[in-house]
Amino acid sequence: MGTLSKAEKAAYNDEIKDIKREVEQIKKSLNEAAIKKKKHPSIESYYNLEIASYEMDSIDSFLKMNDLSVEMLGIKNNSYLENARKQFYLVLQHLEEVVGDDIDRTLKENDEYLAHIKKLNPAQILNFVHRMHSLLNKLKIKFGQESKWKWSFVELQARAAVITRNIISFSDVARLRDPRTEFFNERRELMQLCKESLTEAAKQYRTKYEMAGKAREDLTESMNYLAALRKIHVLFGEDTEAIKLKNIIDAAKMALEADDKAKDKDKKNKVREKEARK
Repeated sequence: MGTLSKAEKAAYNDEIKDIKREVEQIKKSLNEAAIKKKKHPSIESYYNLEIASYEMDSIDSFLKMNDLSVEMLGIKNNSYLENARKQFYLVLQHLEEVVGDDIDRTLKENDEYLAHIKKLNPAQILNFVHRMHSLLNKLKIKFGQESKWKWSFVELQARAAVITRNIISFSDVARLRDPRTEFFNERRELMQLCKESLTEAAKQYRTKYEMAGKAREDLTESMNYLAALRKIHVLFGEDTEAIKLKNIIDAAKMALEADDKAKDKDKKNKVREKEARK
């Protein structure tokens, strides 16, 4: 691509000036919400959600400016993409403050966290979670498969999956199974999104394990997310899915054991070779 002209740059800067003003307004709203959060600790979970929402607004704005750069100048704007990526970490952080980041806790324990945001209905929660996943997918696409941050998106997917799992009242889902119940469809859709995101997190950790050095912790994390998904299948009597996941987890454990034995054997061989050279 040739050098950009002053006119092209000027046209781009003129096009994004309104979006830049939006970003500045979002910053002010974020600061105001942070101050209110400190003043009212009893409802800080609601303020965390408000802050996360503003941060997602900010991500939308940064992505718009990058899109305009691609459209008008023919290049990605790495600065705006980086700002969006960093903001997404903050979104996850504030949501984790609300529902926790523990993948291993019991499904029943979710209710203790959700009691702090009980004024939100399932439709509002679903919309919020959908938006989080949508932004994550946009970020992955815009950074691309060749990005240096490729593998860091595995962690982001995993954290988003845990938030999705932890923001569901499984007690309500189990109790309110009548399709005529208010928000039945929203609960069902959120449950499906939860299963899909846990599956995707496990898949991405397995892919990272296979393609990025076979680090033991990556395969272990993959098993952890499959185990979390299996708990859900067991709770709702989905035996076929639960058995299938158990088999996959058992196979992964065997793969880890085989790797450990191979590494141990290799280590012993190197010791023998070293002693033989003495």
